Amino acid sequence: MKIDLHIHSVLSDGTDAPEEIVDKAERLGIKCMSITDHDCIKANSEVKEYALSKGIQYINGVELSTFSNQEIHILGYAFDVNDDALLEKLEYFESKRKERASLIIDRLYSLGIKIDKDTLPRDSASVGRLHIAKLMISAGYVSSIPEAFDKYLGVNGKAYYPSKRITPIQGVKLIKEAGGFAVIAHPLRFVQQRKIEMLIDGLKPFGLEGIEAYYPTHDEMMSKTILSLAKRKGLMATGGTDYHGANRNIELGSVEYNLDGYTASKLGIRK
Repeated sequence: MKIDLHIHSVLSDGTDAPEEIVDKAERLGIKCMSITDHDCIKANSEVKEYALSKGIQYINGVELSTFSNQEIHILGYAFDVNDDALLEKLEYFESKRKERASLIIDRLYSLGIKIDKDTLPRDSASVGRLHIAKLMISAGYVSSIPEAFDKYLGVNGKAYYPSKRITPIQGVKLIKEAGGFAVIAHPLRFVQQRKIEMLIDGLKPFGLEGIEAYYPTHDEMMSKTILSLAKRKGLMATGGTDYHGANRNIELGSVEYNLDGYTASKLGIRK
């Protein structure tokens, strides 16, 4: 069964509208999907019934951007989209992202780079540096996104402004308390740093339920390594493409995902 549980829409930093993603999933033969926008759950309410009408199983999803000593993304699945605490926190994230984007544009202006704040996307709940970089390219100030980040928007860039994030523990608890399942996203970096077991052991007591085993940067050996770790730690093994439409060169549903019985049972997926 073709599955993609890591997808981004125009409501965060993708380029496709949620319904367009469902239509594309139907054409590609995807039978189970989840739109996991960054710090935004609006797509779930918009398309869940639409996906079901197309014969596609749909799981509520989100990707929380958390930070401790480095950035750690936490995927959340099957949570209550009406949970008050979750909605309140996501509204806070959205306001802080917009505040940060405004401050970055102010710093760029002081450097002679004049970007109109009104040209930032209005429908995205996670306006960020990628959107600003694309505006800089359109205005002719830089030639590429890497150049924008290297010179201006990255940590060592002239217009960098730090973001305000919750911790991974807070992110896991937030998803758990909303009735959902928290999963470590794209863990390759932590495996390479030999920190993955420490991360899992630190988050499990707070409700961590899974790890993303199938991902575009995972070769077969890496997926097997993560699957073995998931089994040993009693975790679900999820997977997806991290599809962003035209913003990333990866096709929807293109990552092979071998759904195991434990993960299917926890997420309520019919195989």
